[in-house]
Amino acid sequence: MDHSDNIAQQIRFGDEQAFEQVFRANYAGMCGYAMKYIEEIEQAEEVVQEVFLNYWDKRATLDVTGSLEAYLYRAVRNSCLNYLKHQKVKRQYALVQTEVLKAEENQSQDKVIELELQQRIDDCIAQLPPERRKIFKLSREEGLKYKEIADELGLSVKTVEAQMGKALKFLREHLMEYLPVLIMLAYAKTMVLQWITYLFL
Repeated sequence: MDHSDNIAQQIRFGDEQAFEQVFRANYAGMCGYAMKYIEEIEQAEEVVQEVFLNYWDKRATLDVTGSLEAYLYRAVRNSCLNYLKHQKVKRQYALVQTEVLKAEENQSQDKVIELELQQRIDDCIAQLPPERRKIFKLSREEGLKYKEIADELGLSVKTVEAQMGKALKFLREHLMEYLPVLIMLAYAKTMVLQWITYLFL
């Protein structure tokens, strides 16, 4: 049994002085070795300290074959690799969380803009003369055809067509300044896309 095997046996049976001897002899070198994987000195020291603590806590059950020093350096290497893997997962999770927050923020902003646009559209519709407004709502909101609107209001189809033409012209003129914003939102908002199609296409 060489010196390394002997000191490992001493530690296994709870010899604190033997453990301290190994710690003092290897701590600095193992920290330098850890820094080949982990650039931060504080984190490298923490990894090495954790390796020693783990070794001491499990000394009675660990089967250290060969060089104790080689065993400890392998443990440091494995701990460093696990740390780096964990850090990568944390960075990926943080990136996902950032993207989620950005998406939620954009959705909130889009919702505010959409509500403002809808309010503007409602205001424009409210400015239409009563009969024209009625015809427009029957067409836009209830989906009635011109013939059905004419029958319901006792008007000719030509009158309905003329009133709808004037209503659409009025809305186009008063909403034209919002067209770039409408187009921007249309990719994600079905309601907005319907308005673009209805008014400008």
